[in-house]
Amino acid sequence: MQRFIAVVSGDSMWPTYTDGQRLECTSDLQQLVVGSVVVFIHPLRSHLRAIKRIKDIDEKSLFVEGDHPDPLASEDSHNFGRIPRSNVVGIVLDFESE
Repeated sequence: MQRFIAVVSGDSMWPTYTDGQRLECTSDLQQLVVGSVVVFIHPLRSHLRAIKRIKDIDEKSLFVEGDHPDPLASEDSHNFGRIPRSNVVGIVLDFESE
């Protein structure tokens, strides 16, 4: 199991996480469950990594959403559809306090 830090960019995960916040993540993907926050390869822009919450999961794919209450504040599965499990690179464990 490898751990890494992901940095939030933007407000799509507000109020849970804020722009610039550092999140501790694990590459151990055996605990993918609805409600987990994941880091994944953006399905339309493979050079980007995104952070969203799992809202639905099946054997092959995930439906992910941002936490922001304004549905227009997050580019997520409402825009690009379900993401393949293979796009997930990590699960958020916790955030680092400054």
